[in-house]
Amino acid sequence: MKTIFRIFLSDIKKIRTNLMAFAVMIGICILPALYAWFNIAANWDPYSNTGNIKIAVANCDNGTKIASKEINIGNQIVDNLKKNTQMCWTFVDKQQAENGVVTGEYYASVVIPENFSESFTSILSGKLTRPQITYTLNEKKNAIAPKITDKGAEAIKNQVNESFIDTITTELAGILNYTSEQGNKKFTEITDNIKSAIGDVIDNLSAFQSSISLISTTLDSADTMIANTKKSIPDLEQLLAQSGTLTTSAKDSITAVQAVSTQITAATDTVLNSIDTLYSNTESSISGITGEIAADADKSAEKIRATAEINRKTIDALNNIRTHVVTVGEKLGIDVSIMTDAIDRNIEKQNAIIDKLNSGADTVSTTGHAPDNFESDVNKLITDSKKEFDGIKTTWNTSVKTAMDTAVNEVFKTLDGISALLSDAGTSVPNIETALTDAQNSLASLKSCLTDLDKIIGNAKDKLTDMQKKVDDISNDQALIAFIEEVSSDPSSLGEFMSSPVEINTVKVYPVENYGSAMTPFYTILAIWVGSIVLVAVLKAEISRRDIEKLGSNVRPIQAYFGRYMIYLMVSIIQAIIIALGDLLFLKVQCEDPLLFIIAAVVSSIVFSLLIYSLTITFSVIGKALAVIILVLQVAGSGGTFPPEVLPEFFRSILPYLPFRYSINAMREAVAGVYAQSYIEDLLYLLIYVAIALFIGIVLRKPCIRIMKFFNKRLEDTDLII
Repeated sequence: MKTIFRIFLSDIKKIRTNLMAFAVMIGICILPALYAWFNIAANWDPYSNTGNIKIAVANCDNGTKIASKEINIGNQIVDNLKKNTQMCWTFVDKQQAENGVVTGEYYASVVIPENFSESFTSILSGKLTRPQITYTLNEKKNAIAPKITDKGAEAIKNQVNESFIDTITTELAGILNYTSEQGNKKFTEITDNIKSAIGDVIDNLSAFQSSISLISTTLDSADTMIANTKKSIPDLEQLLAQSGTLTTSAKDSITAVQAVSTQITAATDTVLNSIDTLYSNTESSISGITGEIAADADKSAEKIRATAEINRKTIDALNNIRTHVVTVGEKLGIDVSIMTDAIDRNIEKQNAIIDKLNSGADTVSTTGHAPDNFESDVNKLITDSKKEFDGIKTTWNTSVKTAMDTAVNEVFKTLDGISALLSDAGTSVPNIETALTDAQNSLASLKSCLTDLDKIIGNAKDKLTDMQKKVDDISNDQALIAFIEEVSSDPSSLGEFMSSPVEINTVKVYPVENYGSAMTPFYTILAIWVGSIVLVAVLKAEISRRDIEKLGSNVRPIQAYFGRYMIYLMVSIIQAIIIALGDLLFLKVQCEDPLLFIIAAVVSSIVFSLLIYSLTITFSVIGKALAVIILVLQVAGSGGTFPPEVLPEFFRSILPYLPFRYSINAMREAVAGVYAQSYIEDLLYLLIYVAIALFIGIVLRKPCIRIMKFFNKRLEDTDLII
């Protein structure tokens, strides 16, 4: 320990006694702070200055006329935009707008076409034409500006839509704009007329029912007469009864078999097609789920569980087909084991998909992230199951269905023969008996129709009676009358409500005053890392031979390691304090807990300086290069600017191993509001890199000393590389 402090005091003496060295050290302490301050100041509140972004607006709308009233929606849009200060709306002609976007004079342009008002009011003519506004933007001019101008274009769209709903609703409500006494009188007349018309219809239906009753009585008399006539030829009647019964039975059997055959194949094909649709729904639902999880984890979890329900429906459908096929196979003597075995395997795969989906949904609900390779794993299970299902369809179409058709055709042939025999027997019945039977059957059918018609009319009368009662209730509904009076007295209030029925109440849990304060953790931590890189670029990590000779030949590598690091530690702490105090006092960033803010900066600076110092003293120039590479990866993938969830997969995978993540998160706690557990956890995770740095600087350094001496010697021989 004594040797370590002797090295440190020797370094302090060299700086104190050398004016140029002292000036350089002052610059090293201040330079990182300037880097942080200028970046924070430049990003202080950019979204409050969007009024300087120029967007060209060209109104070419010729307007239209409705009921002798001139309407120009384009002019209304322009008038509203002139009151809007969110963007620098510049009103020019169409040519200037289009050229201005191409030359870069304007970030974007909005062109309202000549027929905009005409299309807008096409709803009144019955020929709907969707009005269009041409929005052109120059994405080359700036990366962020198109996102801002998109919001402006969306605001125009919302404004037009709200105006449309407001206008239409107000005009419809205005139709009811009459005095309360006139309104009540007209409303009462309407309801009375409806009740009177319904009563007339009920009376007419009652008269029609009486006529049906008279016709039914006449038909009963005719039926009795035919029955008495048929009794005079008992032998023929007995023969006709027997023949007719057998023939009808045979034909009914044929028809039943045909119906069963048709229902079997149609039902099975329908279920198979519905399962195809369920597969498509599953694939469509799971497609792109990874991106949706990043946008809204809870909603995506519900969607995944809903997808599992689709697979359960698929299993139900497969079980129904299996039961159906087994029953048919037993009845017709068909071997369906190949198809049922395939169905059983497919059900097992469906259960595997359901388990995977439910597990993934639980993970999303708990962590807000999908399991690794979740979407690809599910898609593979679905693909395997779909291939198995295609085999089931092939087995059905080429084997089972064909066997069923063959068996049913044999039944058809047998029943057709029986039917032919019975038909021949029926031709022997005298024509008079046939005529009487046909007449009797016709009378029975006609009477049945009249009976059904009488029931339909009775039901209609009941429904009309209910309708009449409801109209009477409406005419006495005080709530409805009050609504009509309200709309009549103030139509615009209904229009305003319909144009914007919902208001969003935003509650900020950890509010941040401005964008600069929100970006302070990122730029502060970035500046601290840059400061540590500047340190290893300016200060030598190795102790010179002359210093070792002054201290004595017994200086061990570990003593030299910690002795030289003491100067790095001191300067890095000074850098962190200057940066943090400048953020708080000079820029006056929002900070809920300044002390924790400074502690996070100091701890981060100590960790960063030790890590970069260890890389440099162990790997020399290569270590400095590694420090820069790590910096580049952290700037891109630490979540300092964009949420980590929207970054490419590579950066999301390395995020947990980047020290920036924990330093920035700890500093955010101090800026926006402290959640103590998160703050402590972030600092503890950050301190893990101290152990990593010591391992690199102490353990790895020993086997690397000779190699790096040889490497540095070769670099010095070039007289070019430091």
